[in-house]
Amino acid sequence: MKVFYYSLIMISAFFIILHPAFSQYESLELYIYSDDFKKHTRPLVVFSHMVHDECMDCMGCHHDYDESGKNIGRDGGFCSDCHTQSAGDNPIPLMEAFHTLCKQCHAEEIGKHENKNIPQMCGQCHVK
Repeated sequence: MKVFYYSLIMISAFFIILHPAFSQYESLELYIYSDDFKKHTRPLVVFSHMVHDECMDCMGCHHDYDESGKNIGRDGGFCSDCHTQSAGDNPIPLMEAFHTLCKQCHAEEIGKHENKNIPQMCGQCHVK
């Protein structure tokens, strides 16, 4: 019986210690914007890492490619670190990179799960 209580205490302590880490992650929402856009024509998109963690890995957005075109990941950073407002050295301008990534992933998820709650129209992400 003592083993049961010790196990219960240890498990409780484990969750108490880790709770702040999980609660910070869950509240990690950010506005997708860039100072490169002089004036936003639509409301900013609120992006939730917690919601998107269920269907994709970090390298889907935070990517970097080697010479052969293989996705080798990236450690944080902003889309605008590589993607600029105009294509320039990068083949994909910033707004196109945002929209292509989001629309493509949302379409794939809808196809997999037939989930009608996944935004498909502009106003569903750019909420007034």
